[in-house]
Amino acid sequence: MVLRVLIVEDDANMRLILKRALFGIPNVEVVGEAGNGTEAVGLAADLEPHVIIMDVDLPGKDGVEASREILNISPDVFLVYATGHPEYMAEAFEMYAFDYLVKPYRMERLTQTITRIQKLIESRENNIQQSREKAINPVVIKNKVAVKIEGKLTLIDTTKIIYINRDKRKTVIHTIDGKVMTNESLEALEKKLEAPNFMRTHRSYLVNLDRVIEIQPWSRNEYLVVFGGGFKEGAYITDEKYRELKVKLNLK
Repeated sequence: MVLRVLIVEDDANMRLILKRALFGIPNVEVVGEAGNGTEAVGLAADLEPHVIIMDVDLPGKDGVEASREILNISPDVFLVYATGHPEYMAEAFEMYAFDYLVKPYRMERLTQTITRIQKLIESRENNIQQSREKAINPVVIKNKVAVKIEGKLTLIDTTKIIYINRDKRKTVIHTIDGKVMTNESLEALEKKLEAPNFMRTHRSYLVNLDRVIEIQPWSRNEYLVVFGGGFKEGAYITDEKYRELKVKLNLK
């Protein structure tokens, strides 16, 4: 990120010195210069700098007064006061000044101040990005899937699911505790159950492979999936999906 800096200084020679010093700092751009407080307020609104290096003793509207107006427009701007009058320091810090440089300034001090601001902005942006990622990424609850059932959101233990199938206009979730019916599509539940132990074995069946004990020939293009635990009903797997499963299980 390039740090945008506005210089507010009524002395043209001092503006030139500051520009040269800032030019030597990586990722810093001087976006504007102002010679008085009124001009500074206008440029701050138009240019939206990250940092304003502000002289306090300015013609007309002084630096402190200009700062009050600027902070009303851009409360996040970093104000760095640069002046030959140390008596203004207390009032400057009341205006939330980030730093106060007394003329004649040491350019190493200016570099340190700008570098600190760069690190603070980088940290702030990282925190914002992390917050966005947390908001975008859904919360994952281990071994649970959320299913809409009759207008209610129900959490089902995925380890208890035996298989899921489409039956007429409903999707039926078969668990060790019984059947649950939902209007959600099989495709929607397949996306929610993105896990290696769940496999779409047929256009109408989604199977928990952890519950399978046997696969039997059934017809020319289909096989019957048999489940353990005394579960009497079975699911189907197509010949194509059966071949995929054999590869998955490293079977010839």
